[in-house]
Amino acid sequence: MRGPVFPPEVLARMIHHLEAAWPHEGCGVILQGEGGEGEEGPWRVVPLPNVSPTPRVAYAFASDAWLRVCLEADARRETLVSVFHSHIDTAATFSAEDRRQAAPGGVLLLPGVSYEVISIQEGRATSASSSQWMDGDFQGVPIPLPDFRFEKPL
Repeated sequence: MRGPVFPPEVLARMIHHLEAAWPHEGCGVILQGEGGEGEEGPWRVVPLPNVSPTPRVAYAFASDAWLRVCLEADARRETLVSVFHSHIDTAATFSAEDRRQAAPGGVLLLPGVSYEVISIQEGRATSASSSQWMDGDFQGVPIPLPDFRFEKPL
């Protein structure tokens, strides 16, 4: 298994949001529009507010924000590609709680979607993983995490 390959600017926007959310977990989604024949469509990173009552150790999308993203994606003919969030001062692994949220009772809520987890240590992204549903469970792989700090601002 291999994680999704996102363009550098998509990774940069995701990392920027997650680092800015520190010391709480940040979260959001990555969408992709329809492309022309044989071409990829445009990407869109959508940061979402974390409304978890314990934001340092968990994330939850605000239901109104999630509904708005879904309606916008439908209107723009975009596909949900990824759900992303950060882990604070711990490993970038898809946790048991992440699994319960993504597939309660073993029922996958978002088929075909990958889950990116970025470890944020002292406000900086240090590692990342991507998990996808395969053979009845989530399988994860590390993903490269380039350093964008010396490139132009977003």
